[in-house]
Amino acid sequence: MEHHDHPSYEVMTKQYIKVFTWLFIFTALTVLAAMDWVPHSWGEIGSTLHITVGLIIAFAKAIMVVYIFMHIKFDNKFLRAFIYVPLFLFSVLSFALNFLGP
Repeated sequence: MEHHDHPSYEVMTKQYIKVFTWLFIFTALTVLAAMDWVPHSWGEIGSTLHITVGLIIAFAKAIMVVYIFMHIKFDNKFLRAFIYVPLFLFSVLSFALNFLGP
């Protein structure tokens, strides 16, 4: 098993605060995206747009949490593939079900 060099405590604390701030901002954007900002005349496209925007924001939040809080940033690339490939496939499936679902 290889040893990974981690940055100092101060650098990691700054990264945690930055990610926390972005997660807070993205959560606020999720709430705004869930509001009624698309005209009702758009019909099905409007509801699909709400869900799509919400999924994009959720995907961005998931990447940040996995990358920083789960310390994937410091692992080797082979291990990252086991994290990012299923996450990518899940996002493709989510978008496909959003557009092709019932």
